[in-house]
Amino acid sequence: MRGLLLALLALAPLAQADNQLTPWTAGPPKGEWSTPWRLADIPKLKPSERTLVEQDGQQVLRIQADAAAGGLLHPLDLPGDQPWQLSWQWRTERKLERARFATREGDDYAARVYVLLDYPLDSLSFVTRQKLRLARTFFDPDLPAATLSYVWDNRAAPGTHARSAYTETVEMLVLRGPQAPLGQWLSESRDLNADAIAAFGSAPRRILGVVFAADSDNTGESAESYFAAPRLQRITP
Repeated sequence: MRGLLLALLALAPLAQADNQLTPWTAGPPKGEWSTPWRLADIPKLKPSERTLVEQDGQQVLRIQADAAAGGLLHPLDLPGDQPWQLSWQWRTERKLERARFATREGDDYAARVYVLLDYPLDSLSFVTRQKLRLARTFFDPDLPAATLSYVWDNRAAPGTHARSAYTETVEMLVLRGPQAPLGQWLSESRDLNADAIAAFGSAPRRILGVVFAADSDNTGESAESYFAAPRLQRITP
């Protein structure tokens, strides 16, 4: 294990040069979020508290959601047909007791990562196209056509997937389930191209952003989670 860590550290400068995600080097409570990171809130919902703290010798994102929801967004504009790999570390201090995967009343997750995707509107069903057009008109003109949502769930096993109970444009995939250890850093790595094709039948036209988030607005519970070392890199053969 020590040899592997040393090898990863030796490769870190090269990996950073290819990283499409700007490191979060500044943020509350000491200042504004480092560009281009910005808050991602949901209208009419209490926003979660997002701060930048030092933990285990690195700058990490802390999200405290007390009957709240919200995340931190890094906008992107990348070709979706490329083999992109998204990696990050995360940890959560407690699991949500009343959450229920892919249900409206229990749609809360101690930690989650969204990847925002752009697809041609004519690739969507008629009903989905109409709903998306209305949502873009009245709520958010930048609303993505599709979204991958990687979640830390309290009941479902890793590998479980389903469409969101709110919209068929969001595919949710459980990466960590009830057996995942609390208060311990865990690492993830996802092939976005493969996941998008599996979820939506084809590669996206563009990758529009990545959001690190936590939410507990439906169950009214409290979540405390941390995210570190976000990287988005093109996979080389």
